[in-house]
Amino acid sequence: MDVTTGAVLPEECIATIISFTSPRDACRASLVSPIFRSAAGSDLVWERLLPQDYQQIISESVSPGPSSSASLNILSKKDLYFHLCDTPILIGNGNRSFAIDKLSGKKCYMLGARELSIINIGRRITSFWEWISSAEMPVLAQSRFSEVARLGLGHWLRIRGRIETQILSPNTKYGAYFTYAIADRNYNLHHPVKLSIRYENERNATNAHLLPDTPEGYDGRLPSMREDMWMEIEIGEFFTDQVDSVVEMCLMDTACDPCKSGLVVHGIELRPK
Repeated sequence: MDVTTGAVLPEECIATIISFTSPRDACRASLVSPIFRSAAGSDLVWERLLPQDYQQIISESVSPGPSSSASLNILSKKDLYFHLCDTPILIGNGNRSFAIDKLSGKKCYMLGARELSIINIGRRITSFWEWISSAEMPVLAQSRFSEVARLGLGHWLRIRGRIETQILSPNTKYGAYFTYAIADRNYNLHHPVKLSIRYENERNATNAHLLPDTPEGYDGRLPSMREDMWMEIEIGEFFTDQVDSVVEMCLMDTACDPCKSGLVVHGIELRPK
């Protein structure tokens, strides 16, 4: 076939071939010739590159405006793909978000703070969390959710999230990331925490530090700053090779005595690696 003219195969056949590649290859193919550009941008291609259950997912959207279910349904499949890559949508009760990984087309989910089990036990005084609306954020980062959790005062932390693997992309290695911020007024958050992830009968745990400026000699993972101004730290990874399983992710304090404050919890994000 002459790729400069596409004279041998009709456009629909070219689109069918491209649909069996990847999002990156589809974009590259659009540079070959005008007929390839038309074929690579067709709904036939991007319908196949979207997750199989994308229609069910966007029907659950509770996001307003351009990310509402009605607005998403009128987009071309290519525009829908890239909208979901760039703009996570809130689904269900609004405490989870869904997006697509731009390079692979795999599903990404985030469990908002309200979707997590956040427990603290005070030894000498009552521990408590404050629920802060997005309009009253105590940090520069802006939340995609209506509320985040801020630790007002506590001696001991346990933050836990669970997700069913059946809603994730199959046969995919995922990373789980705790996303958070540190309020200007904070103390005793320099103590290490324990991160663990459990999948089926396997559990992996590691030490980590919530503050990026941890003194030398401390062992454990350190956080990184995201583009959206939240910090994140990897909890662990797992492979979705089983059906109807549950992944449990946990952050636990390792120092119960010091009273601590100022941790702002955004959520736990799961995305392909």
